Amino acid sequence: MTIKIKAWCMSVGFSVLALATSHAQNKCGVGIAEGKQIMEQMLANRHEMQDFVHERGAITYVPVRFFLVARFDGTGRTSEKAGFNALCLLNQNYADQDIQFYIKEFKYINDDDVYSDPLSFAGSAALKSYMVYNAVNIFLVNEIEPDGLVLGYYQPGPGPQGNDWVVLREGSAGEKLVATHEVGHFFSLNHTFYGWESSGGWDPVLHGNPVGNFSPDGMPNEKVNGTNCSGNNCGGDCICDTPADYMFPNNNCSYTKNAKDPNGQLLSPDIFNFMNYVYGCDAYHFTDDQKEAIHNSLFSSSRNYVRPNYTPTTAIVGPPPTIVSPQSQELIPTYNAVPLEWTAVAGADKYFIEISNSGTINRYIVNTNSATITNLQPNKTYLWKVWAFNEYSTCSGFTAQKIFKTGQLINDTSDLKNNETWSIGPNPVKMGQSFYVRINTQAKVNADISIYNLSGQLVQERKGVDFA
Repeated sequence: MTIKIKAWCMSVGFSVLALATSHAQNKCGVGIAEGKQIMEQMLANRHEMQDFVHERGAITYVPVRFFLVARFDGTGRTSEKAGFNALCLLNQNYADQDIQFYIKEFKYINDDDVYSDPLSFAGSAALKSYMVYNAVNIFLVNEIEPDGLVLGYYQPGPGPQGNDWVVLREGSAGEKLVATHEVGHFFSLNHTFYGWESSGGWDPVLHGNPVGNFSPDGMPNEKVNGTNCSGNNCGGDCICDTPADYMFPNNNCSYTKNAKDPNGQLLSPDIFNFMNYVYGCDAYHFTDDQKEAIHNSLFSSSRNYVRPNYTPTTAIVGPPPTIVSPQSQELIPTYNAVPLEWTAVAGADKYFIEISNSGTINRYIVNTNSATITNLQPNKTYLWKVWAFNEYSTCSGFTAQKIFKTGQLINDTSDLKNNETWSIGPNPVKMGQSFYVRINTQAKVNADISIYNLSGQLVQERKGVDFA
């Protein structure tokens, strides 16, 4: 029996955001009915928590489950990167409230309706079926509506019996406002312009100036002097330190209109509020009364399921790692066992690897700073990069991208018969170090052995070696 062994040395180891553009305005999916549910919950929380005093400096850690959605056949899956970006921004934007978030898990689901049309009847029914009420459930999808203008939404109905999920479009999860805005809805905040959602924004021709007493959606218009910012018939978002606002979406981070309230007073809206619709600006904030409403929600009885009294790993993961091998343009002689290595990063206990080729993307999460990838194709060029993280700290970002090429050799034992196996060691092999090749066989084997280094260079070759 003659076999050929080609060995090589390797290391083993439903509120939605709106963004005004010059051509189209992204939609808000929370209609007046959903807004009423959010308002009812905020007022119920306010009543339940009226004697609640938040202990300053005591951080509450909130678990987040990210659903990464693919088509039914598994293609097009949204990336873990979207979850990293969303969590990073949530932790930055809620830090001054002593609220921090961590990844409970990634879940992978294949569902055409959720992937591209979660607001549909079938999509909503599917979302309900996937819910697990022990974390904030965030679904990362390809698109939310067929027109592609919706960035994200919250479906109200406090768990664990209700709906209570957040949906983010993958391409929007890393925008400054989107995830924070939707989680604001989760914590019972309405838009600052509540009652104007269906209008597309104040227009003096359509809505008058001064405006009337009621918004286009039939809610009381909030007055500038604050006389109807609270109580049973409050206007706007019913939060007194958010100024009157009749929805002024724009993309230049400024308010230049002259809208007047029912009393004829000029508005001065807070366009940099997280619950507003002005995008692409440098800084946003919640007001003190909004923060109180968030805490009332978080510590209310309806939110018990997102307070597990767990403290995650809180080490801050530093800058991205540095790729060790393969470096750019490096040839790896095999294709079904490609070793990757990068520098370890302080604080990281997981690494996210992304490898792409001609539109095909492979993604992996590993626990060490090396991995062997076994499902690539021969004679292909691949781009690869790595992201270091832990359950709490996800802001590191990717390494610089590197390129490697696979060869056509197979690291395999499929030619061995009759329970025959082979091994090589030590692995890796140091310069000048002896190593062995061992074959366990029931019959005599004659083998050709070729040894390559990680750069694909032939180091040593022995032909006609007998094993018995």
